Amino acid sequence: MNKKKGLTNFTSRMIINVLGIPAILLLIHAGGPSFAVFIGLVAVLGQIEFYNLMQMKGFQPWSIGGLGAGIVWIMISYYSPMLLYPMMMLIFLLFLAIVLFKKIENTTVNTAVTFLGFLYLPFMLSILIMLRELPRQFNGYYPDGSKLVMLIFASIWICDSLAYVFGKWLGKTKIAPDISPGKTWAGCIAGLIGAIITVTIFYHLGWKPEFLNYRDMLVIGVIAGIFGQAGDFIESAFKRDVGVKDSSSLLMGHGGILDRFDSFLFAPGFVYLYLLFFM
Repeated sequence: MNKKKGLTNFTSRMIINVLGIPAILLLIHAGGPSFAVFIGLVAVLGQIEFYNLMQMKGFQPWSIGGLGAGIVWIMISYYSPMLLYPMMMLIFLLFLAIVLFKKIENTTVNTAVTFLGFLYLPFMLSILIMLRELPRQFNGYYPDGSKLVMLIFASIWICDSLAYVFGKWLGKTKIAPDISPGKTWAGCIAGLIGAIITVTIFYHLGWKPEFLNYRDMLVIGVIAGIFGQAGDFIESAFKRDVGVKDSSSLLMGHGGILDRFDSFLFAPGFVYLYLLFFM
């Protein structure tokens, strides 16, 4: 029975990989509204999973308000990113104002959890939209946005894959067994090396944004290799606190949206900051 279940999970994972990865790459290449809608869908589904986890923990986040704020934030990040700062102030003020209409009991924690769900998903994922759509602020051209986001996705995918394979093969020493029992030093180091090799291959094949040199590519590889895995640990900490293995069963053998996109909630932000301050 266990063997049959294992084969079923493996088959479902392969189906999602074969269909999902090419579809995501096509959306990155296309950019525009289609990529923004994709990121918005990931943000909404991820927020729902996050708020469900918090409800399992006993909190009562204002889910409708958090989801509404997330949708608006994704739209603004695509259509008018210069308005994001005042939009952040407006969202924060609305979250505070809603306290007046909710039950007093646990209102502080519930408000904080609601705002965390907004920051953790739509806020962080919107960075991918800005990196895809606004490369000109880094002295680049529109097609560079596609290459940049593909570079980030490929680096994180390779990092995750090698971390899993080498962790199973050579991993003995755990990094943080209380958070993620399966993560080992061997796997994490292999993942980091894999991300660096990925950006090196992209560089030598000419699949890089024109405004990046090899040093910049290496920095992005290191960011993907370190902070992509850190994003996985952060999501694992949330799940461990609640006492569940997967954020949901939406993607069958892959778990939930949070389980598949946790690495993209942390690393792109550091890529954006690097480009903003050092380019």
